[in-house]
This record gives sequence, structure tokens and C-alpha cells, in this order.
Amino acid sequence: MASLVGDPERDRTTKELQRHYLEGRLSLDELAGRLETALHARNGVQLRSALNELPARWTDPEVMRAAVRSPVRAVRNAAILAATAAVWLLWSIGVLVAFVAWLAANGPSLGALLIFPLLWFGVSWLLWSTGKRRRTRR
Repeated sequence: MASLVGDPERDRTTKELQRHYLEGRLSLDELAGRLETALHARNGVQLRSALNELPARWTDPEVMRAAVRSPVRAVRNAAILAATAAVWLLWSIGVLVAFVAWLAANGPSLGALLIFPLLWFGVSWLLWSTGKRRRTRR
């Protein structure tokens, strides 16, 4: 079953058709027919039929550069996320071991029950926020 489409999808398709017209790949009559198909489309199959037999956007050099950069950025972001998770895991285990050692040596106290969780949460938040900033940096 074909998925239903809304105005944003129709708008994207009409902009794509207009781009093809401006680049000389469509005549005015072809543009009018395809726009009518796109604007009356109720599902994805009908919407894609308006774009049938048109060249893909990969002919644009800037789109090619962006597509090549995107996988590199995705791999970099995955590496940053994995490193951040590994540091966080080691940090969490270290805090847990220190907490258990503190409890064994000094017994339970209000200070320990407040300080260790707050310290763990603070450093965890710091790791997450710096890792997130690095992932979103261009």
C-alpha cells in the first residue's frame, strides 16, 4: 500500500520540477503536466510519477560533495559517540567502585549518599554535552 503524502512532500516535488524546468530539462508543457500530477497526488507512487524519467540530482557537483562528506561525518560522529560512551562507562564503574569502597570503609553517611550521585551525574552531563558539541560541529 502506498503511503499518503501531504503538502510538504508536494511542495518539495514542485520545487524539484521547477528546478528541472529552469535547468532546461523540461518544456513549459511538460512542467505544467507534471505539476498537475504532483499537486493532485494522494500517495507516494503518484507523486513519484511526476518525477519519472528526470535525471537525478547527482549531476550537481555541490550535491555530490555534500553526499561524499556526509558518510565521513557520520563515521566521525559515530566514533565520537563510541569514545564518549566508553569514557562514560569507565567513569561510571570507577565511581561505583569508589562508592562501595567508601561505604565499606566509613559506613553509610548522608554526605556519601549525596556526593557520589551528584558527582556521577555532573561528570556524566559534562561528557554528554561536550560529546554532543563535537558531533554537531562542522
